[in-house]
Amino acid sequence: MSLYRSFLWWLLLAALGALAWELLQPDFGEVVIRWHGTTVATTVAFFLLASILLLFALWLLWSAFRFPYHAWRNYAQKQARSRLNNGLTAFYEGRYSRAYRLLLKASEDKDVRDLALLGARQAALVQEDWVAAAQLLERLNLSNPNLAASNNARALLKQGKAKPALDVMMSRPSTEWSPIARGIAIEAAVTLQQFDLARNWLTARDHGLSTKQLEQLNALYQQHFLQGADSADTLWQRWHELSAPNKTSTAMAEAFACRALALGMSGSAAKVLIESMETRYDAATVRALAVLAHNDRALFERIAAFVPAHPAEADLQHTLGAWSKACGNAAAAIAYWQRAIAQGGGAESWNQLGQTFAEQGQFEQAYIAENNARRVLNGETPLPMSGITLQQKIAAEAVTEQRNEHGIPWLPQ
Repeated sequence: MSLYRSFLWWLLLAALGALAWELLQPDFGEVVIRWHGTTVATTVAFFLLASILLLFALWLLWSAFRFPYHAWRNYAQKQARSRLNNGLTAFYEGRYSRAYRLLLKASEDKDVRDLALLGARQAALVQEDWVAAAQLLERLNLSNPNLAASNNARALLKQGKAKPALDVMMSRPSTEWSPIARGIAIEAAVTLQQFDLARNWLTARDHGLSTKQLEQLNALYQQHFLQGADSADTLWQRWHELSAPNKTSTAMAEAFACRALALGMSGSAAKVLIESMETRYDAATVRALAVLAHNDRALFERIAAFVPAHPAEADLQHTLGAWSKACGNAAAAIAYWQRAIAQGGGAESWNQLGQTFAEQGQFEQAYIAENNARRVLNGETPLPMSGITLQQKIAAEAVTEQRNEHGIPWLPQ
């Protein structure tokens, strides 16, 4: 491209020369050059033409002189790009030794140095070559300090070292952070419960974060903010400060529930989880509710209201069994656990069934149920229960018919 532009430039000069010839043709003028006693006289037109030809000759000479260097430079850049491409491909194929060698060689070219050093360091870390990783980080720090800082902080954060990660990020001016670097710093700050610092970085005008990044980091901040509450009043205050969409978020409800449980607020934890499920049903939340079971008939009814929409959900049946037992209804608990097992429930349902049978004095059934819990954990087929009537078996295995939007029943899975 540079040669093409130069050619156009000389073409323009030639056109200007032709124009000058037309202008000077009536009177060619005279140019006299005296130097060290020598006098040379010529016309203006010839002088201009000779000057242009001389400049053109000098340009050709300079281009010929630079051609070997440019050819070698282009070849070196092509080789570096090829090594970078092959090295990154090898890394993502899991051939880390080959990736390390290729990327280390590619880093000798300044045009791809930063990316090559970054990839080579990741390959060294995967192979647990800590010395090589440290050396590559030093080289990257000389080439691109901000990239080196964010890469080092990310690695430290993955290792659970939030404090060193935050120290590394704060060693660089926040105005020079990339969006990813800012996200790493915010994550480290909220992990350390330095909420004021994280909030300042989140609300900075020039944060550079995309809408999705900002939403994710705000959610992370809010979750840790809830988990950092040191009392029930503080937890409720922080919960009420959340926006309505955040309150219905499953992740936010789980963060509240975990902290509430630690503060002895199991009822509040269950209530918030149920409210989030009423907006968005989540199987993991259902399983968590089983742990929070206590004697609260109103909350039990709200959980039972999910059954028509999820009749074949084993986890939901298991949770209802736990709440039934907590409410003092052992017979209903047994029925729910039998239904959970019939719908694919695991060892925990068998274990709870066995404990409840034992508490009711039905020791034979308790022995079979607890033995089945062990068999399920070992991947073996459970033994049939004794003392189960046909009516009870049908009730346990029965599933409410579900239909699609056209009124056609779904086939059983």
